[in-house]
Amino acid sequence: MNDKRTVSISKTIQKIPYVNILKPFKGKLNIKGRVSITLDGLDKALEFDVEIYPQYPFKAYDSETIKFINRDFLEYNHVMGDGTICIHTSHNITLEKKLLIDFESLKNWIIKYYLNNDLDVHYEHLIVPESTFKDSTFAYIFSDVDYVFSKGQFGFVNLSFLSEGKSKDKPVHNYLTQDFTGEYGKEITLCNWSEVYKNIGRHNHGIFFFTEDQPATYKRFAFTDWKDFYLLFSNEFLKFLHHCEKKYLEQKRKGQPIPLYIGYKISESEIHWLVAILEIGKFPIKGVKENQKWDTHLIEGKIDWALSRNSSYKYFFGRGAFSKKITTKRILIIGVGAIGSNVARTLVKCGCTNIDLTDYDVKEPENVCRAEFQFASGIADKVEEISNTLSHISPFVNIHTVNQVYFEVMSKALFGESEAKKELEDFLNMYDLIFDCSTDNDLMYVLNSLDLKGELINLSITNHAKELVCAFYPNVYDFVIKQYSEILDNDIEDLYNPTGCWSPTFKGSYNDINMLVQTALKKINHIYERDLPMDNFIVESKKDETINFKIIQY
Repeated sequence: MNDKRTVSISKTIQKIPYVNILKPFKGKLNIKGRVSITLDGLDKALEFDVEIYPQYPFKAYDSETIKFINRDFLEYNHVMGDGTICIHTSHNITLEKKLLIDFESLKNWIIKYYLNNDLDVHYEHLIVPESTFKDSTFAYIFSDVDYVFSKGQFGFVNLSFLSEGKSKDKPVHNYLTQDFTGEYGKEITLCNWSEVYKNIGRHNHGIFFFTEDQPATYKRFAFTDWKDFYLLFSNEFLKFLHHCEKKYLEQKRKGQPIPLYIGYKISESEIHWLVAILEIGKFPIKGVKENQKWDTHLIEGKIDWALSRNSSYKYFFGRGAFSKKITTKRILIIGVGAIGSNVARTLVKCGCTNIDLTDYDVKEPENVCRAEFQFASGIADKVEEISNTLSHISPFVNIHTVNQVYFEVMSKALFGESEAKKELEDFLNMYDLIFDCSTDNDLMYVLNSLDLKGELINLSITNHAKELVCAFYPNVYDFVIKQYSEILDNDIEDLYNPTGCWSPTFKGSYNDINMLVQTALKKINHIYERDLPMDNFIVESKKDETINFKIIQY
């Protein structure tokens, strides 16, 4: 079988006009050979070792299972550290067709990067040989800062322990970068995290040095030996390293890891940090006596690169967020049950950073199945649990809770009093956008009667999750009441009545509710994104032979 496969590979490659087989293809598991490529514009043919894996023509995870290798081409773009040409090709399940596609991709690489020496528009991060330290992986997460570092600047980094996970059967120690300070402890700048993450305890620290220039060979491969930093690290920084290690040893911390952040520019306005792990007692430095004075020099040694990731807002939400006309608003969500908790989670997942919550209710076990709650937390106030959930999702969202007793008294008990009404209006007018997900008709009436400066959106769902009603202030109360009493087929007999003295609630699964809420939020985001009129609408779910969602706009 393998002989037949090898013959098929050889015959297919021989048919490609610009390819010549220099070394026959053979092998029991991986099939290997060597080829030369002849193209117009080349002074001489280019040679590549070719290795084809057993999975071919399928990929192995996200990687191609054919390699074209030549370490002489490391200086060119899209070449890995072992000399493998980095190609991304089309899918095809036929071995012969896939070979033709992949050799054509190699040809395109030669033309684009070898002959034309093209540069990519987007930035490619350095190739870093990440490793473990004493059989553990260390990961450091940082964000952009509102500060411009200068070349050769150094000092300390303050960190918080974030969590411990597992990757590839090894423990991963995750740390959050909090701030950078000068060598004498004066704060330089803070990372832009939310209040929750800024206040995480268990502080640790590391050291930083800003090189400005990429610590790399061929502008792509991160240095692998400390001696490579000879021209980048200043004498002052090496002396600083010596004093730091001396202090750590005095603290009896020999053998412990210390992260060294090495920063460099990736554009005129953005920097990146690589993080190396130093072992106390084995810093890559030594004392050298010159002219009757001791100096600190770098020594050779393998660099243990940790994982470092830029988790700034623009990258965190880079794959998709709501319109800035929503995400930049100060938002209040009233009611965080089945509807409100779903709205809250979605807003945070889509980039909102300033959300307040209010709800009088306690989360019971039966609430878990269709709202954004967890059983493991037991009985708890809904707002407290949702606040915790949202903070776990995003390091940029600031969540606050509104005193529900105050809100209830001001909105209902004192509603008839002008001073109380004015106070409630002033309070609500601190918000740019309010989502009323309480399904409380009395509160809906009160809110609709106020003089609100911001926007208010009322969301509610009919029994069996047949429809979602979305109404915009100031046309809320009359519209919603009319929909439920005259237009929509809202079955109020077949409600969920739990054992005991509980208020009956509408029936609908998490999936039913989620689909309606997500459709409504997509429509709302579209309205903001396009500056469309805020017209009330209904999301209708029809379940017959097919399942269809229809938006009816008023």
